[in-house]
Amino acid sequence: MPTTATLYYAPDGFDTGRAKLMGRHAAGEGMLGGLVRHAGFDRMVALCGSEADAAAFRAQVAGFDPAMPAETLGAAELPRLAETGCLMLPGPDLSGFAWRRRRESRQAAFSLTGITHTIASASAMDAIAGLLVAPVQPWDALVCTSSAVQGAVRRLFQGEAHYLARRLGASRIEGPALPVIPLGVDTTALAPDPAARAEWRARLRVSAQDILVLHHGRLSFHAKGHPLPMFLGLARAAAAAPAGARVVLLLSGWFADAHQRRAFTEMAKALAPGLAIRLVERPETGTTLRAAADLFTLLSDNVQESFGLAPVEALAAGLPVVGTDWDGLRDTVRHGVTGFRVPTLLAGPMDDLAARHDTGMDSYDSYIGGIAQFTAVDVGAAEAAFAALIGDAGLRARMAAAARADALARYDWAVVVRQYHALWAEQATLRRAGRGERAAPLRGEEPMPRRPDPGRLFADYPSGRLAPETRLVLAPGLADAAAALARVQALLAVTGIAARRELLPSTESFQMLLEGLEAGPATAGALLAGTPPGRAPRLHRALAWLVKVDVLRQARDAA
Repeated sequence: MPTTATLYYAPDGFDTGRAKLMGRHAAGEGMLGGLVRHAGFDRMVALCGSEADAAAFRAQVAGFDPAMPAETLGAAELPRLAETGCLMLPGPDLSGFAWRRRRESRQAAFSLTGITHTIASASAMDAIAGLLVAPVQPWDALVCTSSAVQGAVRRLFQGEAHYLARRLGASRIEGPALPVIPLGVDTTALAPDPAARAEWRARLRVSAQDILVLHHGRLSFHAKGHPLPMFLGLARAAAAAPAGARVVLLLSGWFADAHQRRAFTEMAKALAPGLAIRLVERPETGTTLRAAADLFTLLSDNVQESFGLAPVEALAAGLPVVGTDWDGLRDTVRHGVTGFRVPTLLAGPMDDLAARHDTGMDSYDSYIGGIAQFTAVDVGAAEAAFAALIGDAGLRARMAAAARADALARYDWAVVVRQYHALWAEQATLRRAGRGERAAPLRGEEPMPRRPDPGRLFADYPSGRLAPETRLVLAPGLADAAAALARVQALLAVTGIAARRELLPSTESFQMLLEGLEAGPATAGALLAGTPPGRAPRLHRALAWLVKVDVLRQARDAA
């Protein structure tokens, strides 16, 4: 199968070796690995902003599969995206490339496909709302990783569309398609591993009879999940555990700072003083750690969460999940089958939090922390879920088997990549149909109204403009084209004479222009007559530069 998509690659979106690891980094790395292994591409292709990024892409692809060819395109090669038909972006901002496509290519030359991660930040919300005024087309898509995120994106679209309709009288306001496709995981790497289980449990001083509950990810009370429901629910459930079974909570992950570490430590002492707790911090957060656990928990209460990759990794590892009935977990955890979803309650109104964040009075962390503070997780339901799994080994075994089977069927990258292939095929069908293009540029219209040709935008600045009818002549003292060309070459040898030398034409082109003036004054149009359309703008500008450096003058100034 030929390659059907190009990735926009910047290392930040695919790097899990960074100090401040976020879900989008793990998701990006996982998607790249999933495409290398399961997409059936004949080569991996990336659009890169620099040679350093291109080298990083080639190295990362080789790390997944040394035999996979890796091809990179430079920023100036956007039209070549038609070769694969789609540009995959690691975030929701399609606007910049939609405008570039309108300027540099046919709109139906290729599709754009973005993906949501967190959509709570101001920049993400601005990017999503901006899609309604950007030149996105029916063959473009913003992939939502969960149905909850899809609902939030639609609300952003609805609010922006209502404003545009009232402000501008717009009657047809359309964004990209919003398919729901989950993130995937490497189910082979996450398979239960009895040897790793024995090794980790020995290292953690956890016996075969103990019940180990794993919480993995960022340890953040304001940006991931407040630990109070987990500490209270587990401590109470642990008190009623079967005889001889000790409940141990394993916190695996990383603290953002000393304040988070102190908060988790103090809350654990205050809320669950009798609960056995282990802590494994980076770098010991490899996939084999999950093999040690008997169940997994993530009681997320944060709008920064949008999918929840860690619970899906836990399902793939054969762990029942106690999660919240919240965002992406509502799609991934099958209540009563692969685990339990704990009810959540969101307060309101919170317009003041939105306003404070918008004006810069509150940081992003303060904004999401404020929302989380007024989001409740049902502690009683969490306790009941923990108690059910702690007290019934048979239930744990049944849910573990169901969890693994569900991950294989729904979240293995091979399964997820097939959904992307179906999306790319649908986008290609729409492009080939060539109908329904929104706001196709008219002849002579600026393709990018906010970034127009500066020669037209600033037309009121100069005394006049170099037009086809402008008559030019060699400057006084220049007897012929040879003398004029010699002056050009001497000037170009002086530092600063031409700040952007690469924008000027070749010596041969200068000679051609100057020879056209040996017989006397000529118009700019006459000098460029017969020039191929692709070269004409460059030569037209060069005439103005020759006037700038006093090699040419306007004919009326010659005397």
